[in-house]
Amino acid sequence: MDSVIASLPATADGDLMLCLGAGVAYQRDRAYRSVSYDAAYLAKVDAYEDTPIARAVVAGRCELLQRHLPAGASVLDIGAGSGAFVRAAMATGFAAMGYDVIPEAVARLRAAGLYADRDPVGYAAVTLWDTLEHMDDPGAALDAIPSLAFVSLPVFASLSRIRESRHYRPGEHLYYFTVAGFVAWAVRHSFRLLEWSPHETDAGRDSIGAFALVRARPTAR
Repeated sequence: MDSVIASLPATADGDLMLCLGAGVAYQRDRAYRSVSYDAAYLAKVDAYEDTPIARAVVAGRCELLQRHLPAGASVLDIGAGSGAFVRAAMATGFAAMGYDVIPEAVARLRAAGLYADRDPVGYAAVTLWDTLEHMDDPGAALDAIPSLAFVSLPVFASLSRIRESRHYRPGEHLYYFTVAGFVAWAVRHSFRLLEWSPHETDAGRDSIGAFALVRARPTAR
């Protein structure tokens, strides 16, 4: 579990633990998983990425990078899925590579010459699109990033309404944040906010925030 979130006061609410003062919630049963990250999961990603909304989202992600990175900068996309963002980032002028845990996604990235391992050292930036909320220890992923991080994930106006959202996915989404809660959590992991963008929501997604973060100081971990 994320060490920062584990240290926060929390109140049990059914299957969730609510850190109301911090704008963070998490799945109470850490062992429960409802999905497998396999070929069937990748097929769902493929189906989504072949839509106008997904194409607009990817374009917005590339524009977010362009506002904070020089042309030609190296980018590692963790949770690359089908590789749609990696290919778009390359077309935009970045030196992009992708990492994923789904064997079929790895094979696809390798075949295209776009696969890299998860080590972020040596990259100008790391992207974590729709990824951190799935991880058992998202802070460990953030702590490993030496410079810039770009993140997208669901954001909630109120933790009391998580179950009303399509992003309430027990066993798949393990963490839930408000915008302020996510930014404060990132600060605790030694990052500061460069930009918060609603472009994914504007493109037609439901309550997704995109964040550009920069390491503010060496991690305490």
